Amino acid sequence: MKRIKLTLGLWLLLLAGASMLVTNFVILPFWAMDVLARETRHLQRLLAAVPPSQGKQSSLPPTLGALLADAPEGCVFWNETHYSGQHQDTFCQQGLAALVTMAARTGTVQTTVASLSPLDLLSLRHLYVAVPAASAGIAAAGIPIAQVFHPLWAKEQVIAVYLVFNAVVLAALAFFRLLKAYVLPVDRMVQSAENYQSDGLHPFLAEKSANELGQLSRSIQAMVQRIEADKHKLTEAVGELAVKNSLLEKNQREMIRAEKLAAVGRLAAGLAHEIGNPLGVAQGYLQLLGMEQCTEQERDEYTGKALRELERMDGLIRRLLDYARTGQGAPTLFDAHALLAEMIEDLAVQPFLKGMALEFTPQAESGEVCVDREQLRQVILNGVLNAADAIDAAGRRDSGKITIATTRENAPDSGPPVLRITIADNGIGIPAALLDAVFDPFFTTKEPGAGTGLGLSVSLALVESMGGRMELRSQAGEGTAVLIAIPLAAKEASAESVGPGKDETELRT
Repeated sequence: MKRIKLTLGLWLLLLAGASMLVTNFVILPFWAMDVLARETRHLQRLLAAVPPSQGKQSSLPPTLGALLADAPEGCVFWNETHYSGQHQDTFCQQGLAALVTMAARTGTVQTTVASLSPLDLLSLRHLYVAVPAASAGIAAAGIPIAQVFHPLWAKEQVIAVYLVFNAVVLAALAFFRLLKAYVLPVDRMVQSAENYQSDGLHPFLAEKSANELGQLSRSIQAMVQRIEADKHKLTEAVGELAVKNSLLEKNQREMIRAEKLAAVGRLAAGLAHEIGNPLGVAQGYLQLLGMEQCTEQERDEYTGKALRELERMDGLIRRLLDYARTGQGAPTLFDAHALLAEMIEDLAVQPFLKGMALEFTPQAESGEVCVDREQLRQVILNGVLNAADAIDAAGRRDSGKITIATTRENAPDSGPPVLRITIADNGIGIPAALLDAVFDPFFTTKEPGAGTGLGLSVSLALVESMGGRMELRSQAGEGTAVLIAIPLAAKEASAESVGPGKDETELRT
């Protein structure tokens, strides 16, 4: 605000000074004309009072002599004779002679001003007055304008000082008036706006004046009050949104858990069938151990075989628990190839894959990723289950084929390289009209009761939470491919893609 005050003061001073100068320039011509008129009347009275001449040898009257003494550049005509001042100005004599001729011809008083420009006071040279005398002669005089205006210029200096003083006083009065009426209210509004706090300790105070600034401050105060009201509403809306978001996250977790439990249920049914074989073998060995005719060597053999079958059942149950375990969403660094190989080994014994070929083709050089292991396991399991159901729906169980392949690809958005996992089948496929809805919650092409419709939507949410992408390509009657792209770990980002891997696993049940 100091800069505004300084600028305002300087402008007011300049405006006041300019107004004083304009006023002086406007008044000065009228003042000069008044001075000329008074001097003209004075010369007319002086020439009219000149005594008649006493002949050609008469001396110049004292009044005219005094006039020439005061005006060295002046001139006088009296008694048919021209008289000049000390400087012998011929310009004055020429102008005076013309005026004397006109006065003699008209017999009246003649007055004129010799000027280089009729509109410029500074170009005025001489003031001429010619008066017919009582002796029938002509008495005339010409005096320089500088002498006429000399008292005016002397007073002009005093006037200039007065105008400067007047301009300073007027500028100061206008400055303090504007300062009180506009600058200080604006300064108070700025301070109030800078110190404003929504806690009520430093509210925005409106100006009480009735001018435009007061109206502006009251409008700003009303706006601040509306903003505060909107802020309270926004706070309440954010609170409600946080509650709804929490409920949404809870529902999403429940959906993920429900879909996982449904998949684990199918695995548990297959596991129950798979456990029957080692359980029967272990039971048989235990029965043999109870026979009295068993030798010590045979007892050791039966015991070892029974333990191996029990360890097999323990491994199957532990892997089922791994599938059922709820992930915490914490990313860990692991090899996706190892996870896929482990899952294929576990799934190969499942009844729902009986008769189908399950192939694993790792074409990426490395599968190091940093995501939640259990969430990726759930996504792959859901893809395999859907592929098995699609093959079964197409009636191709004995010729069905599920292929899991991995490749390394560059991200389309210039991001880090990704590991693409493709789960392809030769099942019934999905009509093109339904492809846009496959990721919608509760959408399913299966028979009622055969699916929840949450598998793909949950898988999509899990993949996106890993920073990846998921898409589905399908052609009715020919099969479906689910493509999952997740970022490779940082240390693998510079790895080069290679051709088909040397390790290719094919399991048929």
